[in-house]
Amino acid sequence: MKRRFIVVAKSLEELTSKAPLLARCVSAALMVSHGLRKDADLVLAVAGGPSIHFATQKLRSVSPDESSLLGVLGKALRLCREPGRLPQAAHPGVVVTPRGVEHYVCGFQRKFLVSTTGTDPRSALQRVGDSAVFLLPLSQKGVNCEGLDATRLGLPIDELWLDHVIALINIMLDRILSQAR
Repeated sequence: MKRRFIVVAKSLEELTSKAPLLARCVSAALMVSHGLRKDADLVLAVAGGPSIHFATQKLRSVSPDESSLLGVLGKALRLCREPGRLPQAAHPGVVVTPRGVEHYVCGFQRKFLVSTTGTDPRSALQRVGDSAVFLLPLSQKGVNCEGLDATRLGLPIDELWLDHVIALINIMLDRILSQAR
């Protein structure tokens, strides 16, 4: 099952200020104990663009530790400040593009907006199908993802760090998929 996590920020400054949290989001979304998930990718997007796309199929030479991920993320964030040079690879498997959130939700059967209120995640994730995209606002105010026809997924994002929310979604999906086999 293909899964994509999109962390949406209201500005490039917000992305930059949350770099340590975003590095942990990369690890939570893409990594398993001894490698990379083959079924997931991550997009760090500013509403209206630019975005940083971590594609696991092409991702190379990354470690799960926060400091090395901060180095990759720092290079990608610097490229975001040069919109005339985009798209451009910041690292093997990490591409900075001028594209917005809308580009990355296309083609997914199910779209979920992670929110403090919404559908119970256990029942909603049972019906995921072949692909799902999860929109995770970096802050609860200032980011509008309403026009993307996404189902609200109720998780305590006001009480948990975003990387914990991503890990929780991955754990629930992994359990559902292992029971289906």
